[in-house]
Amino acid sequence: WTRGQQQGMSLIGNIEDFPDQSATGLESGGLKLLVVRRGPEVAIYLNICPHTRESLDPEGGSIASPDGALIHCQRHAAVFIASTGECVGGPCQGESLTPVAFTLSNGDLYLD
Repeated sequence: WTRGQQQGMSLIGNIEDFPDQSATGLESGGLKLLVVRRGPEVAIYLNICPHTRESLDPEGGSIASPDGALIHCQRHAAVFIASTGECVGGPCQGESLTPVAFTLSNGDLYLD
């Protein structure tokens, strides 16, 4: 779901494309990503569970808790803190999701 290029960065979407309190999977530039939004706060991680090395969301849809604070892996019920990517429950406890560098400019999200 790559939407364009600007200043050598890949545009992946506008913050409003991602519902509040959500964790949404997408592909951009050959990378499987997970965009996490909680109000004005955004984090982007590789969509790869440290436990299985597979995507967190094989069933699709948001994998965030109702308040957006946690991310739940649909494969083996691992639980991650949305803001840090740290696994706090399940088989990968103590490991973390891999953060992806990005820039938020005028509401648009670009991979660095």
